[in-house]
Amino acid sequence: MAAAGQQGSSSGGREPERHDVIVVGAGMAGLTAALYLARQGVDVLVVSRDLGGQLLQATVIENYPGIEAIKGVDLAMRVEKQAKTFGAKTRYGEQIVRIDRLEDGTFELESNRGNIYRAEAVILAFGKTPRRMNVPGEEEYDGRGVSYCTICDGPLFRGKNTVVVGIGDQGLEAVALLAGLCPKVYYVTPTRLFGDPDLVARVKAAPNVEILENHEPVRVIGDGKRVKGLVVRNKETGEERTLDVEGIFVELGYEAKTEFVKHLVDLNENKEIIVDKMGRTKTPGLFAAGDVTDIPFKQAVISAGDGAKAALAAFNYLQKRRGRQVEIKGDWKKTGKVKPKVSMRLGLKKRKQQ
Repeated sequence: MAAAGQQGSSSGGREPERHDVIVVGAGMAGLTAALYLARQGVDVLVVSRDLGGQLLQATVIENYPGIEAIKGVDLAMRVEKQAKTFGAKTRYGEQIVRIDRLEDGTFELESNRGNIYRAEAVILAFGKTPRRMNVPGEEEYDGRGVSYCTICDGPLFRGKNTVVVGIGDQGLEAVALLAGLCPKVYYVTPTRLFGDPDLVARVKAAPNVEILENHEPVRVIGDGKRVKGLVVRNKETGEERTLDVEGIFVELGYEAKTEFVKHLVDLNENKEIIVDKMGRTKTPGLFAAGDVTDIPFKQAVISAGDGAKAALAAFNYLQKRRGRQVEIKGDWKKTGKVKPKVSMRLGLKKRKQQ
């Protein structure tokens, strides 16, 4: 029988793809973890819906040490390139929906595409997920006019009418960006307009922006192929109105979607994963890093540090699991007899049985 919180294999006879470590998420934390592991010769695979995660939202990052100014997506691509240089593998357009710890202490992961993976250690670094409107038509037209990344998809709607459903600075920044691309931009916000005073003034001054305060989305309208409009409701009067738009940008903040791992980790009141100073969760071999954790400061540089710590902790975990007396304590200093470039690619079948 499996121990509490553990399960046997449920791959349904499908042969799983095996790696030493699987990193879930390709934001700054996940990519840095992959870089550090690959540099030690670990067979590491990164599985993620996209490259960059929340870095895609950053038009410019000016406080990353050693880099004066860089787009978030460009920073992500730099780290990815480094990781791949040392042999890290990536799998994009795929989301992990199930993780179980098996009786032998390994992990089995399943993606939304039905692919099955096995690893001796897992690093959870999938960040936070954009909040959705939760209205009819949203799922149907996701990627066909409904977007959760204005900086990524905004240029695709140049010359078209758009609407931002948002709140605070995140919503205002999206409106300001689209105002320079689109003939008409609606801003639907569930509260009174608030945010950075300069942003508020900029949005109010834009001649092609119409602000709908205290309004909420009701349903997305489309022709079966693309978005054609959004029905909104005045929260005070109940009056509904249809906005003739081809692009809907949702900027309502983020949430930690950690339900699929709650049987393996402890969560705080915000559903963030609780970790120790080494990025360890309550389950041996399962680590977490970046914005999905209970670390209070959500910054790219902090996520990078968290990813590095989790990677080093995972490497040491693998060594001990395989019965090796070696431990990495720093990037430039090691203890034990293993050389820096020694390959870890032993495969799960060759690991020492516990």
